[in-house]
Amino acid sequence: MPEIMLKILKNIRNSFFLFAILLSGFSNLEAKNSKDVSNTEVKKKTISHKKKYSLKLVSSKDGHPVRSGKKSYRFEVRLGDCGKDSGHDDCKKDRQRTELQFKKHQKDKKDYWYSASIYLTNDYQTVAPVRTTFVQLYERGWKPILMVTDRTGEWLEIGRMWSGEYVEMKKALKINDMKGKWTDILISGRFSREDDGFMKVWVNNKLILNAENIKNLTPYTKRGVGLDFGIYQTFVSGWKREHGDKPYPNMTVYFDEVNLGTSKDKVTKNLGN
Repeated sequence: MPEIMLKILKNIRNSFFLFAILLSGFSNLEAKNSKDVSNTEVKKKTISHKKKYSLKLVSSKDGHPVRSGKKSYRFEVRLGDCGKDSGHDDCKKDRQRTELQFKKHQKDKKDYWYSASIYLTNDYQTVAPVRTTFVQLYERGWKPILMVTDRTGEWLEIGRMWSGEYVEMKKALKINDMKGKWTDILISGRFSREDDGFMKVWVNNKLILNAENIKNLTPYTKRGVGLDFGIYQTFVSGWKREHGDKPYPNMTVYFDEVNLGTSKDKVTKNLGN
């Protein structure tokens, strides 16, 4: 009888663990996709760090900032939060991040629109000269073509890129003026390997970058373009070289209204623009 009871208890325990794992899986899925935050499916970038605080789907009823609706994404990175996947290792490349990315890639030569609202907390501290990227348009299988960054700690900058190298940099607004409020990013683009592409970026309804009649896709991949968003810090060792033993700041950033569409109205309908 004792052996039978032990087997029963063991089966109950194993069933409980399985149930807990399933619940955890559903929780992670919820944290990655919310129609309240984004009108398109997203997934966590596999190279993102794996700490529990990396990414959370949070609610206004719990005191978190929300641009519209009731929920937003909360990202957090601390010193040492580097991850790796089958193709990359941020720990070996002086980088750390937590990012989500659109599941859909934009391949056709037509006009696309993206929106992303960013909230920097009142106690936000820059990690400059470490570069923090909040939003990037990325040629899948290759390199970024656009980055929205805090590089200097002074300005939010919009950088247009070719094969991962900056070809144009625009100052959008002061980082200090972003604290404690939402900043709306709007991007429009047509992606082409010929001279009929374009990219335009507005920040809080002000046109910051306007690049027309350009090639913005390289010949190195044909997988299309997608949007990544969150916290992506590069050249992390630059902090110690610049600041010595000064503690490396933890960084928390919120995102809401991260949308994809073929018209402005489809991505800004909840913003009142």
